[in-house]
Amino acid sequence: MTFPHSIMFHHFHGNGHPTRQGSLSAEQFRDMIDWLGGRYTLISATEFRTRALADRLDPDDVCLSFDDALKCQIDVAVPVLENAGLDAFFFVYSSAFTGGGDNLELFSLFRSVAFVDIDAFYDAFFAMAAQQDDTIVARAAEVCDAGYLSTSPFYSRNDKIFRYMRDFLLSPETYDAINFHLMEDRGFDWSKARSNLWMSRAELHGLAGAGHVIGLHSHSHPTKMSKLTPAEQDGEYRQNRAFLAGILPDAALDCMSHPCGDYNADTLSVLDGLGVKIGFRCNVAEGAARSRLEIPREDHANTYREMIA
Repeated sequence: MTFPHSIMFHHFHGNGHPTRQGSLSAEQFRDMIDWLGGRYTLISATEFRTRALADRLDPDDVCLSFDDALKCQIDVAVPVLENAGLDAFFFVYSSAFTGGGDNLELFSLFRSVAFVDIDAFYDAFFAMAAQQDDTIVARAAEVCDAGYLSTSPFYSRNDKIFRYMRDFLLSPETYDAINFHLMEDRGFDWSKARSNLWMSRAELHGLAGAGHVIGLHSHSHPTKMSKLTPAEQDGEYRQNRAFLAGILPDAALDCMSHPCGDYNADTLSVLDGLGVKIGFRCNVAEGAARSRLEIPREDHANTYREMIA
């Protein structure tokens, strides 16, 4: 490792949470913490923040960070962190608390639990999308075969085709409609599923009280923040910050992570204007941080593959 960064986590299974694509058990997470500690300088988020602000990060410094305010993180990962004596970054998007959460997370759960495997979901999804445009899958495949998401080797070819269709070829309305149609076909109770996806306000407050660093992650979690206007981006982060400040009035709220790793110069300007001092992207492929708002993170899936190799 030649530059400071973080390991990025999302989903965990156990304690009432189903196994999902890329999820970790408590035991796997404990093993990863031990593995990281034996190879790098694994430090707490509070120490990482202090060192970053003082420009005193060492090349092998690593912290842990969690995106999306997921309930499984509270139930599975946090007890492991407590036993390890570590605090971490938790990056929170506010619509998870104010409007039942975005559909992105709900759809992720659906495709992980309602099909025999993820490729069975992709078969069904691609077939429905092709009913409206019989060239859409081939067009997405062509882009992916040319190198789309090449910095994320843990994604399969179908993963990449699906994400390109979602983010670039399908309108949000069409994407949602396909997923809800598939849910209806499968008898998936999406309303019930929502109830165990996100942490509560009390749990968020408890994380801060336990010493974890709470940060911004936008309001509605756009998958392509860079496609929004500067005013729209400002609204996303201003609303996110106001929500978190209402729950955590004593928190600095000067750290963040970029949803899906997507941002542009406007994003950085918006964050700077809101007093955000530390930001994390979602890959290490682009090398060392270009600024404090672009600190690289490694996806835990890559770390886990290296760990068990």
